[in-house]
Amino acid sequence: MNPEASGLPDAGRFSMKRWSPVAALALLGALVTGCPHNDYTVELKPTASGVERTLTFYRADGGNSNGVPNYQEFPADELAAIARVYPANAVKADGQRHVASGEFSGALPNDVGGAGSCTNLVTSLGAAGFYLERFRGDDDLAGRTEKQFRAADKLTDLAMGWTQTEFGRERGYKKLRKFLDEDFRRDVRNAGLYFWAGEISALSNTNAPEEFTARFAQYLCERGYVKLSDIPELSPAFSGDGTNSGPVLRLIQRLVAEKMGLAASDPPPKSLAVLADPAALERSWTNYLAQTGLYRARVKEWEKKKQTEPGLKKPEPRELPGDLFEDLLEPFKLFGGEADQLTVKLALAHAPAHTNGKWQDGQVVWAASLDENRALPALCYASWSSPAAEFQKAHFGRVLLDGDELTQYCLWQCSLGGEQVPQWENFLAGLQPGQELTNKLDAFQFATEPARPAARDKQNQLEAGRKLLKDALKRPDAGSNSK
Repeated sequence: MNPEASGLPDAGRFSMKRWSPVAALALLGALVTGCPHNDYTVELKPTASGVERTLTFYRADGGNSNGVPNYQEFPADELAAIARVYPANAVKADGQRHVASGEFSGALPNDVGGAGSCTNLVTSLGAAGFYLERFRGDDDLAGRTEKQFRAADKLTDLAMGWTQTEFGRERGYKKLRKFLDEDFRRDVRNAGLYFWAGEISALSNTNAPEEFTARFAQYLCERGYVKLSDIPELSPAFSGDGTNSGPVLRLIQRLVAEKMGLAASDPPPKSLAVLADPAALERSWTNYLAQTGLYRARVKEWEKKKQTEPGLKKPEPRELPGDLFEDLLEPFKLFGGEADQLTVKLALAHAPAHTNGKWQDGQVVWAASLDENRALPALCYASWSSPAAEFQKAHFGRVLLDGDELTQYCLWQCSLGGEQVPQWENFLAGLQPGQELTNKLDAFQFATEPARPAARDKQNQLEAGRKLLKDALKRPDAGSNSK
């Protein structure tokens, strides 16, 4: 977002019409020349002990007419960071691309940026697996909200300070100040949250931005900032070149007068005339910002930085609210470089039971843009199961457990103690199909029982697995959907 386009009182600068040609030119330039970015492809293959991970990555600046990337040199520091989280000599050059591979158990390497894990639970009845990984982004939702609220409070404090300077001597100013400090402060905070909620919903609903615009419009209507009947009067401010701020300023003037307790029929105080003069408003606002502690602190910070960055431009007062608006509306940005691209592929024997990826030709596939301004980090997850069909048929006469039930069983067996697992597996290996299966399950006990109360815990633990099998035996259609 252009800071100079975000001066609080200059309503005309908020017009998207004014900025759309600029955005169009920026987009056209990106399509023609491209922007340097990294491309990552992660391929995962579960094993009995973990997962094989292969990362193919390169840097490119657009592509040629045949769709071949215009390869660039991959940043040395990023290449070294990837090499550190893989086994020695695991990163190889493949032409102008790089390939890193290794086998991991539990935690996955922080190669692209983020954190993840992959677990494969193997039993005689089948296997179940879980994959979960976050790629980059900021998952500190509380911290992000606090940042937005700090920006909202600073913007509100600026508005209060400026109105104190301009209207502080008016008879109804205390009412206006109370409104700004309470209702307006809360509403600015909510504006940030509405933008954020819309960005989150847009990850799964392409119509979300339009819907959340309507939701926030309704919010403003309910709180008296605007009426639907104002649309005809306001429309000139958002048409043409977007410089006709008069209708918006008249609306603000009306709102200020209302919050000062003035009747609609009363003539506005002379001090409110500044709200009807864009040039005078701009001068007043800029002069006020230059005297604030926030701006002085920014200048002081600039004076320190310019000692090591001689060409650093001195901040202007009118940039201050624009930067605060960026923090408030984060992750909403108008411009930025091209984001890194990510593709993740998880090879499985069967489609997973649960995932946010797409099942394609024996793989779960995810594609994401690693934009630093995403509302939420890119997240990939999947859970799956694969029955040991021959073993189950040999000992139960059919495939007894599959899908989520098999996953529950694998979780249960892997929770048993080390000495209990072989006892249970030996018991299963001795079972034969027939009507005595339920009785045999009821009769089974672990060979050694520790002193109470641990004995009760072990008995309860055994009962959970026993119940899974007994419930499945009661269903005549058990395993009919097995692969």
